[in-house]
Amino acid sequence: MKEMFISWLEDYDNESKLFLLSGLIVALAVITILLRRRSIEEMQQRAMIQKVLEQMLHAFAKTIDKKDEYTRGHSFRVAFYSEKLARKIGYSEVDARRVYHIALMHDIGKILIPIEILNKPERLTDEEYEIIKSHPAIGEEILNEITSFPELSLGAGYHHECYDGSGYPHGAKGDEIPKIAQIIAVADTFDAMFSTRPYRKQMDLEDVLEEIKKNKGTQFNPEYAEAFIQMVREEGLEAGERKDDVQWW
Repeated sequence: MKEMFISWLEDYDNESKLFLLSGLIVALAVITILLRRRSIEEMQQRAMIQKVLEQMLHAFAKTIDKKDEYTRGHSFRVAFYSEKLARKIGYSEVDARRVYHIALMHDIGKILIPIEILNKPERLTDEEYEIIKSHPAIGEEILNEITSFPELSLGAGYHHECYDGSGYPHGAKGDEIPKIAQIIAVADTFDAMFSTRPYRKQMDLEDVLEEIKKNKGTQFNPEYAEAFIQMVREEGLEAGERKDDVQWW
C-alpha cells in the first residue's frame, strides 16, 4: 500500500502535491487528537490508530527519499540515529521512539524543491543554494498544521540551526533551538557525511566523527555531539534490541 501511495504521489506537480499533503496532514491531525484518549478499554484501538499513523509517516518519508536518488533511505537513517542518540542522553523508550517518528519528517520540505537542484552533481549556484536552504521553513509551514503534534514542525524547521546561532532559517542559538532539532542536527549531519552525495564520496567513519567533534559548541550542542561520538564508538551503528509494541502516543 505504501509503494502504491508513493508511486501515485510522484505523478503530481508541486502544487498538487502540496494540496494532497495538506489533506493528509488534516487526517494526521484528526488521528493525533484521537490518540489523546487514555482509557484502558481503548488501548487496543489506540494501538491500531498508532499503527496507521506510523504507516503514514513511513509513506511520507519514503516519498521524500525517493525524490533524491543520492539520499535514498536518508530519512530513515536519520530517524534511527536520532532515536539511538535520544536513548544515549537519557530519554525513555517511549520518548526515544517519539523522536524516531519526528525525525522521519525532518526533510519533508524537500518535496517542493526542484529535483534538478537536489540531484545536481556540480556545485550549486548561490541562487540554487538559497532554494535548498528553504526546505526547513517549507517543512515547518507544512507541519505547523498538526497542532496536536508540534514537535513535528520543530524538528523540520530547526534541524539546520547551529548552536552558535549561525544556522538557518531562524538564526536560533543554544537553548533557543528545540532539543528535538538539536538531536536531529547531529544525526542528519552524520548521515550526510557518511553517505555518498552528488558532490563527494562517503567519508571515512573516523573522519566523520572527528568533524562532529570539531564542531561541538559551534554547529552542535556539545553534550549531544560528544554523546553521539561515544555512542558510535561504543555501540556501533547496528540496531539494538527494540520493542515493537511501544505506545509512544
